[in-house]
Amino acid sequence: MDIHLSFWVANMIVSAISVVVLSALLVVYAKNFRSIRSTFSVGLVLFAVLFLVQNIAAIALYLAMAAADYGLSVSLPMLALNIAELSGFAVLFRISWQ
Repeated sequence: MDIHLSFWVANMIVSAISVVVLSALLVVYAKNFRSIRSTFSVGLVLFAVLFLVQNIAAIALYLAMAAADYGLSVSLPMLALNIAELSGFAVLFRISWQ
């Protein structure tokens, strides 16, 4: 496997993990909405849904970019952004779970 393909696969894996974390956040936020019924809770549910859609679409786009032979100049910065995004989601999940 070419090195640039490895970075695209890593991007897809990080995005898939983000999908899992965001799904868990969505469950937490939906439970909060059912019990609290506030507009803030609606905003949190919408936040999770939109980022969930974005990460699912990103996986498909990363597959297309890997097939189109986009190199390290694209995949490496995207990986850094995806890791930063996943870190933020993980912190948000930890705070929301408590």
